Amino acid sequence: MKKSFFIAFFVLHFMVSPGLGSGQPIVLSLPDTVVAEVVQKCLPLQINQPADTLAGLISVEKVENLAFKDKSLTAAVTMRGQNVQLNTAIGGHQLRLNVGNVDLQFSLQAVTRFDKASQTLFIRPTVSGLDQQGSQSQEVGALVASLFNEQEFPLPLDNLQPIIADLGKRELIIDMMVEDIRLGPETLAILLTPKTFVQPK
Repeated sequence: MKKSFFIAFFVLHFMVSPGLGSGQPIVLSLPDTVVAEVVQKCLPLQINQPADTLAGLISVEKVENLAFKDKSLTAAVTMRGQNVQLNTAIGGHQLRLNVGNVDLQFSLQAVTRFDKASQTLFIRPTVSGLDQQGSQSQEVGALVASLFNEQEFPLPLDNLQPIIADLGKRELIIDMMVEDIRLGPETLAILLTPKTFVQPK
């Protein structure tokens, strides 16, 4: 029933405002509490190592106290590293330090930018307030955390599934493209451009 109402809303909206399909964006505003709930359901999240000096399985285990500000976000993050290895060079010789498992907790502040062409959201975090658990030295934990500090991480967006309305012998198809993603106080705004067309079934 909700889907039928949603489709009917779009059909009426395009009939009343035919110019909307030619580029006028729709703004979808999500409170940071809703985004935080979505993030929790995606965890743990494995992330790619930001440099050749670090190897192992690195994952984000917890994201707490997520809050949005103007063009930035803050959060408390718990990260886990399994079978971590640090690669370095001393006197022209490559050295590999087996760190083992590392659990890190830290505060994070990040800025974002959205690349429309690749439909990718980039996040650049700044790490502070490091609290390390386990037997490894604080220096090792700080080194692991520093490799993520001020690095830009891509978050590709999955293609949005089109909305399809049954018109008898025809189908109304509404495609959505993300134009921009903007952070504001307590809100994530997603700007979507709809493109509609009708095709026979």
